[in-house]
Amino acid sequence: MQPSSMASAGERRHGGALAAVLIAMAVVVAVGLIAAIGAGLYIARNVTVREARGGKIVETPFGSVRVREGGRFDPAHFGVPVYPGAERSEDNRKLASFEFDFGDTHQEFSVIAAEYTTLDSADRVMAWYRDKLPHWLFAERGHGRVRFELTEGGHKRIVAIREHGGRTHIGLASVGAPASN
Repeated sequence: MQPSSMASAGERRHGGALAAVLIAMAVVVAVGLIAAIGAGLYIARNVTVREARGGKIVETPFGSVRVREGGRFDPAHFGVPVYPGAERSEDNRKLASFEFDFGDTHQEFSVIAAEYTTLDSADRVMAWYRDKLPHWLFAERGHGRVRFELTEGGHKRIVAIREHGGRTHIGLASVGAPASN
């Protein structure tokens, strides 16, 4: 055999192995995609939402979630002071309590959040919160965004500050057990 024909046979074997690996990978990806779509369709067809006293119940193949919306919010109730003179944004749809029931596992927690705005600068608001919340973790998020956090007693409290549209926006939130919120 001539050297050029031997090199060409070796290249064909190498190219055939590469093609086999690529085809196998494509088959695995296709099967995974089909399985994911099938699982998504199964879940979508087997999820129901029904009205219940004080909220909604979402039933899934894995368990249920009860969602109760709240109408009143008092940040002082969970230990976060409101910046003096800040005005509450009118959107009051940011209060909810979630109750998960997955067979033997039953967990309840609530998410409470509200937004306030002020004409004071973000630096002034940040300095006020640093003075009022000295033990909270402080993090600068870039682009003038600042966040204070405290995790304690099974829940997390957050104050987020940012400037936008000529006003300073102050987000207050608490996530944890309903008794702590």
